[in-house]
Amino acid sequence: MPEPITDDSEDLNRCMHDARNALAAISSASEVLARVELPHAVLRDAGIVVARQVLQLTARMTELMAHAQRGAGNAGLALAVSDDAGLLAMLGGLLSDAGYRVELAASSEGGYLALMKRAPEIAVIDVRTSTGTALALGQRARGAGFEGRMVAVEDSPPAADQSGPQAHEDKGAIAGFDAVLARTFEPAALHAAIG
Repeated sequence: MPEPITDDSEDLNRCMHDARNALAAISSASEVLARVELPHAVLRDAGIVVARQVLQLTARMTELMAHAQRGAGNAGLALAVSDDAGLLAMLGGLLSDAGYRVELAASSEGGYLALMKRAPEIAVIDVRTSTGTALALGQRARGAGFEGRMVAVEDSPPAADQSGPQAHEDKGAIAGFDAVLARTFEPAALHAAIG
């Protein structure tokens, strides 16, 4: 049964405010990280700020998605996993546009826990997440009984001699994924992969 629509504009305003603050902190800390001549301790602290704020932003984005999806009824659940805030936001938007309720995870472990606890219909996973440990997420989830569709997003597009859809399917099946998309995918490719 869908949640009743209530006037929660104060909560929505707080959520948007927190998301803007997290983005500003990420931007500022990223500028510090770009200055490699700074002392290691300063760079480490900036990295910690980025990591914390990405988690904060992910939580706020999940709340914003929930606000946007109120009244969606029995829409299926999709999970997006990435520690790249830009990619995570794009995946969340595209999956929401495709009619799914969306849950976001900013780490491989968070993604695995969400897969096992929430059992989404679809999971789109950036295999670079948590320094590449998300690649094993497909095998781990399948081994634990997850039956939903899993799509991997990787850095490099398929080789020229393997550009057909079958190459995507075969490569993905090895790691427990049903399909593999290049990081530079078009929205239509995601829609086809989650099909």
